[in-house]
Amino acid sequence: MKNSILNYSFITLSALFITSCSSDDSSLDTTKPEINLIAPKDHDEFHLGETISIDAILKDNVELGTVKIEIHSAEDGHQHRTANVNWTYDAEEAIPAGKTEHTLSHKVNIPTEGITEGHYHLGLILIDKAGNQSETYIEIDIVDHSHDH
Repeated sequence: MKNSILNYSFITLSALFITSCSSDDSSLDTTKPEINLIAPKDHDEFHLGETISIDAILKDNVELGTVKIEIHSAEDGHQHRTANVNWTYDAEEAIPAGKTEHTLSHKVNIPTEGITEGHYHLGLILIDKAGNQSETYIEIDIVDHSHDH
């Protein structure tokens, strides 16, 4: 009888422990973070050697994580000068812990020479602490007015 009571107590305690440790789906963060890109605007034009000022408001319902900034060519491979290359830019910024809203202010210097002018995609990829991700892309134009066509 004593063994039965111990076994029953052990099974009951084990069941209580297992159910108390199970994850509660209502507490999981499944909401994607939000990106409000303020500047630059879609189809803004920049010149070689200029600085692109990227400004955005980043929000999440629980906690922000990191933001990635990328710029890459949107062209089909056509190049005016063979010495130039399609320019790419990649950066990642960690957002301070505990923040649900962050103002991004990031500067990107465009090289003064040696890159292909044309259409480029500028993107922000925002990841919250739970791993949810949002992206926004715009197209910008990089021009070299000293280059004759």
